[in-house]
Amino acid sequence: MKVLSIYNHPVETLGTISEYIDGISIQGQDIKGNEEFDSLIIMGGPQSVYESENYPYIRKEMDLVRKAYTKGKRVLGICLGSQIASEALGGKVIRGPYGSEIGVQKVRTIGKFSFLGDEIKVFQMHSDTFSLPPGSELLAYSEKYFQAFKKGSVLGIQFHVEVTPEIVDKWVSVYGMNKELVDQVQEVKVDLKKNVGKIMDFWFNMT
Repeated sequence: MKVLSIYNHPVETLGTISEYIDGISIQGQDIKGNEEFDSLIIMGGPQSVYESENYPYIRKEMDLVRKAYTKGKRVLGICLGSQIASEALGGKVIRGPYGSEIGVQKVRTIGKFSFLGDEIKVFQMHSDTFSLPPGSELLAYSEKYFQAFKKGSVLGIQFHVEVTPEIVDKWVSVYGMNKELVDQVQEVKVDLKKNVGKIMDFWFNMT
């Protein structure tokens, strides 16, 4: 299975997801739009979908999501990737009206994500949010925003479970965030690792 992973920022990589797949990765700005793949993963970044005129490759990523969806190919969108997936499938991405979500926080899981339990701790780092695409199923939510959805072969996840303390340390340095975020992730790294495995198993077996 050929998995294509798109990075929208050099430091926002697959993280522990890489332990579950083989494939190739490409930077968003290098996308041509005719890439071939069996499954597609789109990772996060500081860009906003509604500013795609400044980041034309986001439109190419949305086209890839739509093509994959129509062919029944699996797509996984993380953070910005989930927002791209939502917009591509008829949802809307806006600046979050209730403020940013940053740090380790709890999200409620429902529906097909119930195998994760009633709630899980995740790492958050976003200011934008998405609406649910028509015909999609809500899988998780926080006090502020939708957190995960599924539509056909597409799974969008706003939060991060793929991070490690080392990854977040890089984010803190690059994005100028609070160093305490690294300690927060250190405290829950075992749960994050466990849940990324469960979510990847779900993604591989989605119908």
